[in-house]
Amino acid sequence: MQYKSTVLGLLAASSAAYAATATSSANPCSIGSKATATAQTDLDAFASCKTITGNLTVTGELGSAAIANVQKIDGSLIIKNATQLVSFSADSISEITGSLELTDLTILTTASFGSLETVNSINLVTLPAISTFNSKLSSADNIYISDTTLESIDGFSVLSEVNTFNINNNRFLTSIQSSLETVSDALSFQFNGDNTTIVLDNLIWANNITLSDVASASFKNLQSVNASLGFLNNSLESIKLNNLSSVGQTFTISYNEDLTDLELDQLTKVGGGLVVANNTNLVKIDAFKKLQTIGGALNVLGKFGTLDLSSLKSVRGAADVETTSSNFSCSPLKTLQKKGAIQGDKFVCKNGAKSSSKVISSISSEHKAKSTSTSDSASSSASATDSASSASGSSSSSSKSKGLAAANFVESSSIFGVFAAVVAALL
Repeated sequence: MQYKSTVLGLLAASSAAYAATATSSANPCSIGSKATATAQTDLDAFASCKTITGNLTVTGELGSAAIANVQKIDGSLIIKNATQLVSFSADSISEITGSLELTDLTILTTASFGSLETVNSINLVTLPAISTFNSKLSSADNIYISDTTLESIDGFSVLSEVNTFNINNNRFLTSIQSSLETVSDALSFQFNGDNTTIVLDNLIWANNITLSDVASASFKNLQSVNASLGFLNNSLESIKLNNLSSVGQTFTISYNEDLTDLELDQLTKVGGGLVVANNTNLVKIDAFKKLQTIGGALNVLGKFGTLDLSSLKSVRGAADVETTSSNFSCSPLKTLQKKGAIQGDKFVCKNGAKSSSKVISSISSEHKAKSTSTSDSASSSASATDSASSASGSSSSSSKSKGLAAANFVESSSIFGVFAAVVAALL
């Protein structure tokens, strides 16, 4: 009896397994965790499917390829290393729940997803021949476009919100326009076409923004940046952020050699360091006249004759302000420092004619004065390094980056700190 039960059990299990296999083979729309297509006939097998469930990879030596009739991929679509692929289309797909990835497609010229509205993430990477990417995307979490020959990104123009939007090293991309309203993590445009113009006039807030190698940028409605904001190594002549009221961490404007006009009419708070450095033609800095608090260090370096900080009440870090202009007066900053408004342990103000500096120590003994002065100098250098680190990190990934002016501040501040320590020791 026991033997008979065992045999019947095995037969039942075998029958169930066969039924599952038959069902799977009879349902080409469910491809399990992953499937690979290396020929058009593989893709034609999905022609009767409205939805493909699973992750589909397209690779191999296809000359052109298309997915017809499919409206949704409940998973990811990955097209990679198809070195003979010239064109790809999937114009019926409106939703991809996972990622859409096009990578290492050396002769791909067109990619068309004319109905695509929703996707979790898009990666377009190393597409040295592509000129167009069509979609009508309205929802995406992450977009990364790097090392392509795209001339426009109109396929992303109607997006209203994203998590990350990173567009870098696309040498023919000269115009970026989008209806984005919020960016919850990072917005980054770096080292695209030589005369790239950016228009993001619907953007209200972002967590991080970094711009490099941009000719002009418009952010008419930008109200706040939760973390860092950086304009680094650009050719733009003006920065107008007239509705921006706060920056949560470091705010950096560095190496923008053509910059002559800076407008920040509503800015009252910078939560981290404020760095304005090596903007060759920026001779009048009156954009910060409503700024009240700086949560880190204040570092300003250039040829400016005017620096209006008339509303400033608190700088929680050190201050290093240096200009080659002999017309600049350090008196307002010295007054702030004497009132204790500059709370860091170092204050440096230098113009083309003279300099004023002070390293603060509350210890009177000669031995302790020497060690404290040296310690304060090192601490201040570390503070200056920290205040610029987020801005520096945002441009370090590109080989075209010229580096940040904050590094110059650290170097000059360190030398000054050592000099102060020596003077203290001699006294």
